[in-house]
Amino acid sequence: MMRKKMFSKKLVQYFGVASALVLGQACTDLEPNFGDSVSIESEEGTFGGVSSPTNSLEALYNNIENMGDQANEYALMEVSADGIAVLTRGVDWSDNGIWRTLHNHTWDAQHNYVLNAWNNRNAQVLAATQLLDPASAAPAGIAAEARVLRAFNMFWILDWFGQVPFRGVNDGVDVFPEVLDASAAFAFILDDINTALSSGNLSSHGPDGDIFQAGEAMARMLRAKLQLNGEAFTGTPGDMNSVIADVNAIEDLGFELDPGTGPNGYFDIWDLSVGNSEVIWALDTFSGNRVFNMLHPNQTGWNGFVTLTENFRLFGTEDPAEDARIGLPGPEVNGVSVGYLRGQQLTGDGEQFFDRQGNPLVYENELLQSLEVNNERTGLRVTKYPQRGANGLPTPSNTQVFFRLSDAVLMRAEATLRGGSGSPNTALVDINNIRLRANAAALGSVSLDDMLDIRMRELNAENWRRQDQVRFGAFSGTWELKTVQDDFRNKYPIPSTAIATNPNLVQNEGY
Repeated sequence: MMRKKMFSKKLVQYFGVASALVLGQACTDLEPNFGDSVSIESEEGTFGGVSSPTNSLEALYNNIENMGDQANEYALMEVSADGIAVLTRGVDWSDNGIWRTLHNHTWDAQHNYVLNAWNNRNAQVLAATQLLDPASAAPAGIAAEARVLRAFNMFWILDWFGQVPFRGVNDGVDVFPEVLDASAAFAFILDDINTALSSGNLSSHGPDGDIFQAGEAMARMLRAKLQLNGEAFTGTPGDMNSVIADVNAIEDLGFELDPGTGPNGYFDIWDLSVGNSEVIWALDTFSGNRVFNMLHPNQTGWNGFVTLTENFRLFGTEDPAEDARIGLPGPEVNGVSVGYLRGQQLTGDGEQFFDRQGNPLVYENELLQSLEVNNERTGLRVTKYPQRGANGLPTPSNTQVFFRLSDAVLMRAEATLRGGSGSPNTALVDINNIRLRANAAALGSVSLDDMLDIRMRELNAENWRRQDQVRFGAFSGTWELKTVQDDFRNKYPIPSTAIATNPNLVQNEGY
């Protein structure tokens, strides 16, 4: 079933926002809002199924698309790590410290983005469980996709919190949800993915298929992510050969590294209008949240987010001819560039941009000095979506890339270096294929210790940095504007309201 041909999403998206607002107050009751699909109560007072499995599945997709926002889940994935910071500029972006506490690792169990992420993903686990209940009589294809989406939502709860509450469809409000520990949650997620894949009811489309649909390739990517992070999640190493096999199978479906020979070069990856062989799965949602948050208001942006200067310096060059991933510097582009925005910014007519105080709008390659005190020009910016209008300013589409083959190939290389089948030379070939695609020189050797920097160069701002740092034992380290070194912050706290309403939950250590 092609998602693109389903009913209008505007109504569902409206209800998705409403449900998020309700959940912000209802906390851990885990009562989902299905948009225009409702659940039915049987004559016996038990769960009678959802009224429309098709609509319920679409509501699951639409809620996941809320992860395309810059706050909540994305903030937990990226702002807390060493890739991105959100700078206070005068009165802008202070927001009572909500961004600063994430970056400098001083959050607590009352942090609103932690609460929202907890509520959003847990509610969708219950929504998927209701859709999968026999009373809903979901067709086999819908059930297979729902299993993958339930696994996807539970994957993030496990990643962030290390435990997952689970409510049955007939559990009343007086029943406290059971809590799956990390090992039980890992097994539950793995079983959902395995069941969906073995059913034969997932789409086996390649890059020419519906990239918004959870098909076989997306499910395999999720399973590879789960296994690669197995030790970080549960304390027991995952199956590295399973990671390698799943990435191989994704390639067998026709996915390959985009050659970067289109109008945007390397950044063709993020422009599906020119054809793309690399994107495995995307969110059908506004990509502007990954563009405008980095740009100055005179470039039509919001001017809060920056990338850490240390990340740009990992490339060891400022010449895009030596690594296309950094993009052209501002003075060489009429309009907003793509990649790492640096130097004097120009209008589409080649005139200088200025900040609101009249200073030339120059993004300087200088280490950040403060989260709290900054001018409008402080910090390098990173954007990967290349769509531009005639005036040179961004015109983002409704496609946000989530899973792509470059990530999968780097996962295969890492799994090899972590003891999977193959040799260091096998991993080196994978890594060099990605480098050569960006015109970067091939490496002569590679070790597991190199992988964290390798992944940063390729995947900055793409949802994975916190998870990568935790997996490599680096999340409690120090970096620009972050000195706190607490190992317990590898997990976020269970929100205080959740602890108060479910005695089966145990607060994570340190909180």
